Amino acid sequence: MNRSVAIVALMLAANAAGTALSGCTAPHPFISGGDANSVEITYGGDIASALALARKHCARYERVPRLVDPGIDLAVFNCVHR
Repeated sequence: MNRSVAIVALMLAANAAGTALSGCTAPHPFISGGDANSVEITYGGDIASALALARKHCARYERVPRLVDPGIDLAVFNCVHR
């Protein structure tokens, strides 16, 4: 009886760990290239994650991002003056 309880507990723990990690499967956005005038961001899934990174990049130059090419996995933003 104790062995079956341990197996069930182990299965529940593995299931909980799998559920917790399932939200971490999407690739994180990263800057592929950029300068003061534009930035290219590789992303997966939601373009909002790319926009957040573009805002940080453009803010370094006191500019704001404007999406010019919303590709499937590569978004291009122009950094324009505020």
